[in-house]
Parts: sequence; C-alpha cells; structure tokens
Amino acid sequence: MTTPLRSTRRKDRVERLTPSILCPAMIIITALAVCPSPAAVPVAPTPDAIHLSSITTVACEGTVDHGNTLSWQQSGTSLHDPPLDAGGIYSVWFDEEGNPVYGWTADPALANLLGTPVPPGEVRYTAGYSATLLAGQGTTELEKNMKINSGKENSGNVDTRTLLSFIPSNGHGDATFSEDLAIDAAAAHTTREHSFSCTFLPDDCPFIPPFCEVVEMGSKSDISQGSVMTSARTRFVDSQGAPGVSMDYSVASGNPAFSNDPRVTTGSIEAHVRAWLGEGRMRNITPPHTEDFPDYPAGFVPMMASEIAYSEQTTAHGAIELFSKDMHYRSGVRG
Repeated sequence: MTTPLRSTRRKDRVERLTPSILCPAMIIITALAVCPSPAAVPVAPTPDAIHLSSITTVACEGTVDHGNTLSWQQSGTSLHDPPLDAGGIYSVWFDEEGNPVYGWTADPALANLLGTPVPPGEVRYTAGYSATLLAGQGTTELEKNMKINSGKENSGNVDTRTLLSFIPSNGHGDATFSEDLAIDAAAAHTTREHSFSCTFLPDDCPFIPPFCEVVEMGSKSDISQGSVMTSARTRFVDSQGAPGVSMDYSVASGNPAFSNDPRVTTGSIEAHVRAWLGEGRMRNITPPHTEDFPDYPAGFVPMMASEIAYSEQTTAHGAIELFSKDMHYRSGVRG
C-alpha cells in the first residue's frame, strides 16, 4: 500500500519546522497579514465554582465600622511567576536571505509529530475590591449585599450594592465611605480553539492576540448628613452566554429618585475611573503557499497594535442636591 502524495508532503514540511531539526532550505517570507485583535477575552473557569455572599443590615445610633476586601487571581493554565505562557508551538521559518525567523504555529500536524498537544497559551486576571465605612456621632443605616461567584456568571463574578444613610446627632458627626473595584487583565497570545468567546475571528487566524488591560472604578464619600447609593460589578470568567469582559460602577446621592432619603446630602462625594488598555495583533510570517506545499503551516508573531490611557474624576462638595455617575467598561470580540 502506497502513502498518498499529500500525506508525504505534509510530513516533509512538518519536519522542516521542528525546532530541533533546523532545515537549511530557504523559505521566502513575504506575507504581511495580521490577525485582528479581539480585545480582552475572559479567563477559563475552574472545574468547581466558588460562591461567597453576605448581606449586611445595620441601624445604629453611635459608631459603625465596616470593611471588606477581595483579592482574586485566576489563570487559564496555572498560577506561576511571569512571563505568561504563550500559545502555539515555537518554530522557525526563513527569510529571503536564508536567515531564520522565529514565530509560533498552531498546526496540528507538527503537534502530532512532536507527540504533544498545541499549548493553548495563558490568560490571567487579577481582581480586587475594597470598601471601608466609618460613621460616628449620629444614626447610621447601612444595607449591603455582596456576591462573589467564580463560575460561569452572565451578570457579574463580583457584584455588590450599598445603601448608606446618615443623620448627625446635635449637628455633629459624619460618615466616610470609600469603595474601589479593579481588574488587571493580561494574556500572551492564545489559541482560538480553546476560547468560547472568539468565534468571529477570521478562519485563517488560529491565534487570539495578546492584551493587557487595567481598569479601576470607585468613589469616596464624606457626608455630615444624607445618603449615598453605590453599585459595583465586574465579569471576567468565560461564559458562553456573556462573551467578553465588563465592569460597571454607579454612585448616586441627594435626590429621591436615587435614594429613599429626600434630604439634601451635605459633605463631599467623588467618583473616578482610570484605565490603561493595550491591544496586540498577530503578524503572519507564513511563506506563500506553493504547489509543492499547499498545506504549509501558518506562522505568527505578536506585535503591539494599540494603547489607550483614560482617567476621569468628578467631585462635588457642599449641599449636594443631586450627584449621579455611571461608568461602564466593555472589552470583547467585535461581532
């Protein structure tokens, strides 16, 4: 029984790309196509989901001290020191002068030859949340609902809502409340077949480009009377029902439309958002397909494609009749 010519050619060209067998043949590289960046992609969920929640209700004339913090790291592979694991198989091509050009391929034939699966690459997220409340010399009412879910969650993996109302005693006293929510998203280039979220990339692009995105939202309140409502939520664990990554934060005070307390809020309220967003592309270094090697493996190298830095802050001080600020962040595949 003879081996089909196509299979023979495929095995031959795979051997030329094996990192430990650098064939001196000249392979011309002229392709300049790139894989478009899909922005941030979520991190893969763990086999077991963890749920944490708390409901806090306080009505107190005196002193109230409340605080909670969250630190969460999750990797699509395993937690380890940087650098992050790159997706694909590291291989070599040759330019028109015969110089080696190194890159990555997700070609399954090379993986079969090496006896190993194609490495998927690593996506890692670090999420943080903190809130502190200190109120004294007055009557404090606090309602807070905190939910943390490490599984597939379409609304938010971290979701919290707070309502604070304060009335001073004898014209004295105050309540200070601060809250911050942040995510740090980082990924080396990863293979598309291991992601639920990147079905809209071109069919000839086997990689999702690298990215690094840091987003922080929060507020600070120091009031001598009145009420403040906040809502903080972020989603970054992969879920087929809600592709992409998101963060939402809102703070409102001083109006019955946003609070059960009709009084004007006195004091100061500040809300802010800060973001640094870096996106990559994958440049195609594959030599032109020839008649002799119609299935030559596609090779790619990562490159920086865009960088966005943004910050915004709003502060009100005095008799606050109305303060309302909504902030939203979305990053994901363009449909």
